[in-house]
Amino acid sequence: MDVVSDQKPLQTNIMDKVATTQDMEERYPILKNEGLVKKFLDITMTNNQKGRIRQLLKDNLKGTSESLLPDVIHDRIQAILKSSQILNETDLRKLRILYNMLRTAIKTPDVKKTEGPVKKKKKKAKEKKEKANEKEDKGEKVDKENQGQKVKGPKRYVVFIGNLPLGIDKEKIMQHFSMLSKHIKDVRIPKQEENKKSAIAYLELANEPSYEMALSKHHSMLQNKRINVLYTTQQKTKVSKTEAKGKSAKLIAMQKSGKLIGSIPINRKRSARRKKMKAAQKKLAQESS
Repeated sequence: MDVVSDQKPLQTNIMDKVATTQDMEERYPILKNEGLVKKFLDITMTNNQKGRIRQLLKDNLKGTSESLLPDVIHDRIQAILKSSQILNETDLRKLRILYNMLRTAIKTPDVKKTEGPVKKKKKKAKEKKEKANEKEDKGEKVDKENQGQKVKGPKRYVVFIGNLPLGIDKEKIMQHFSMLSKHIKDVRIPKQEENKKSAIAYLELANEPSYEMALSKHHSMLQNKRINVLYTTQQKTKVSKTEAKGKSAKLIAMQKSGKLIGSIPINRKRSARRKKMKAAQKKLAQESS
């Protein structure tokens, strides 16, 4: 009898693991895409390439919470797959590293879906309302102060996009932010005024990680324009202009230092490296002359 009782939990654990694996494969299809996995595993990659690509991707994912990391990595994989019908060696190397990072992130025991602050507030407000209704049903007095409070709507994540090319459309903006395509809720392009040299738009994201990743595209190139992707306040907000400017400046500083999700520190960007190299060459030329 003892033997039988010992075997039941073991069998349950095995079934749980199988169920979890199936759930993960449904959620992240690349895990069961054997053809694609074989493709990027066949690409030769030196240790130097592995280290450089892994470090670059880690920098881009810096600051992402463990609970959201698998989804963010999977979005990166999907963005690469959608960017081109024919994947080159560089794309396949990135996919290989991201694939391994995804498997590691899934195996991490702390990866759990946690409730965000907005959900917690809504849940708390709902519980208060239910308690108030129960008291009313019983004929008890309800706290007027708590009853009069309005439940705030969900937080919105909207960025302002400026210095866009004239005649820009939603499709081109969506393409520029393709890595966030699953998390884009809306793109709004206000009517362009006459005699303006550039256009503006507003991009609404689904959550905070995608909002940060959108902000990390500040000063990226769209066609022939270096666009601005900035913090913006909502209509009828209590945030003053001074506060808004201060928060915008803080987010730009975080983006430059690589602290926003998806951002790369300015000193690690190719433009910064080229500038440093040119300065060194200039100094060398001056010393030799």
